[in-house]
Amino acid sequence: MSVYTKKRVSINKLRLEAVYEMRNWGRHESMLFRDYNFPNMTDKEIQQWYKYKARARNKKCYGIRNEEGKLIGYLTIREIKKVRKLATLGLVLDPNYMNKGYGTEALLDFLEHFFYTLNMNKMILQVAKFNKRAITCYEKCGFAITKEFYKLMDSQDIDLEYELSREEIYENFKTKKDRIHMGYYKMELPINEYTKRTNKNYKNVHNFVDMWKSFRKKTQYVDNNNIKNT
Repeated sequence: MSVYTKKRVSINKLRLEAVYEMRNWGRHESMLFRDYNFPNMTDKEIQQWYKYKARARNKKCYGIRNEEGKLIGYLTIREIKKVRKLATLGLVLDPNYMNKGYGTEALLDFLEHFFYTLNMNKMILQVAKFNKRAITCYEKCGFAITKEFYKLMDSQDIDLEYELSREEIYENFKTKKDRIHMGYYKMELPINEYTKRTNKNYKNVHNFVDMWKSFRKKTQYVDNNNIKNT
């Protein structure tokens, strides 16, 4: 049974049979996106990959299907913090179905499930600075940039001048000690911003701090100790 079904997409808990379908996905031609290509794996390797994903305690995995029932994407929330009620988003689409609005539509639908069914407080993600298409998608969904940082690239053999313009390289990459570092944005969407955008009045207690404030208000109890959101 699907988590929910809306418009052109449906999002379901990821099943093993769906992972086999990913082998039929298209391939990114750009070397900058090669890590997003589904790897060539045997049936046994796929089973092991699925078991690893499915058994993770702080991760949930979902498959995205289009209106024809075809698997076109893979969505995860990982690093789930149950007390603080936040998680990190991962989203990958079949290259054959990019630039068609599926990613934005799927994420907008999933956010409702994330905040109101899973009762989460904030969604976080990381995105490469050069990936303007993804950034635009996330901004449409309400995410805002909260931090900029650089990480050492795993693949140092990519010809950036072939992939990008000089201006794009200058804006999104740095060289430190002859090693290339890629720029990233951290983006966040807290529930209060989500409710503003969707005009939904949701008063459920989302974390320990809110619970404690509610308790103090009801009992008129005064305590000078500070409570930090952990």
